[in-house]
Amino acid sequence: MYKSISAALFVFTLLLVIPGCGSSYISTKENSLNFPNNRYELDSGWVCKNIKDIKSTGEELSRTSFSLSGWMPATVPGTILTTLLNDKLIPDPFYGMNNKKIPDIYDTGRDYYTYWFVKNFHENIPAGSEQVWLHFRGVNYSCNVYLNGHKLNKSRHYGMFLRQTYNITSFLSKDGNNRLAVIVYPPDPVGNPNGGQGGDGTIGRNVSSQFTAGWDWIQPIHDRNTGMG
Repeated sequence: MYKSISAALFVFTLLLVIPGCGSSYISTKENSLNFPNNRYELDSGWVCKNIKDIKSTGEELSRTSFSLSGWMPATVPGTILTTLLNDKLIPDPFYGMNNKKIPDIYDTGRDYYTYWFVKNFHENIPAGSEQVWLHFRGVNYSCNVYLNGHKLNKSRHYGMFLRQTYNITSFLSKDGNNRLAVIVYPPDPVGNPNGGQGGDGTIGRNVSSQFTAGWDWIQPIHDRNTGMG
């Protein structure tokens, strides 16, 4: 048997997520050739904090003993701007000229929109041959993933459209109380909006969406759709 949890982020336009492409799940299989017979989403209960406000390591953050006091609710699936809007930390970008009031990542630097996302979830250590898998459907743009004090990926995962899967069976806690911590980094380069039409074009050098720096039909998306879904 194997069980899989998916946690992922894939966003399309400012504050909007492509239907069916976000959230996380857990599923079980008899073997690698079978479809999952048990699966659930990790699409609620997340909290987040800017990297500038965090001095602890991913190993420390992903332990359930670490206090999350003062962390703000995160919208997953969603972008950083989705969370900031829902927490009333930025004005509604679709009203009047509010979009111009939101800082652009080209001017602020990437750390301004680099965030830690943390979620507690319950999953017992499976019996017999059952395995538990964590799935990410997409993270924009790169990330490191930690569970219960352990880093799951050997090197940073890159790519807005690339999915990730980790066997977490051996990392589950004995009491079933687990914590997932994911640091999400914006695209690099972020591109200069420069009046639209893909900006200066440099954001097109990575596997992301070039129009996020602006186009004739869209205003610059100031966090470049950075987030998790």
